Amino acid sequence: MISRLYTQWVLVCATTLVMIGALSLGKLLNAVAQEKLTTPVPSSNPLSGDPTAIEQGGKLYFKWCVQCHGSNADGRSRFGAYAKDLRQFSLGYSMFFATVVAGRPQKKMPPWAEFITPEEIQQIGAYLETLAIEGANWKD
Repeated sequence: MISRLYTQWVLVCATTLVMIGALSLGKLLNAVAQEKLTTPVPSSNPLSGDPTAIEQGGKLYFKWCVQCHGSNADGRSRFGAYAKDLRQFSLGYSMFFATVVAGRPQKKMPPWAEFITPEEIQQIGAYLETLAIEGANWKD
């Protein structure tokens, strides 16, 4: 009986430590990503409607985003309904940009500032605008 309680206590302590570490890491990653966002973000995508940017954005989306957000950007991937449906994005372009840069560690989205340039984020945004459905808001 004591051995069983001790094992459960150890598991609870280990789980708590892992959770605390994950939260701390998420805060650290978010702070690092926020430092990368040094220039103001425009309220609408300057590459919106640009055919070349849309084409490039599609390629970048399928390189970086499709694993979680799915091939239709509907949040359904081979893992199931896992991520945000980007066709319905309603927070405006500047929030999209900031989210990609800083990530959303609490939602398991990593910060992408280290890997994707601001222009590439604009290109991905231009591509996603072409997939938008009723109620989406890609402009602030």
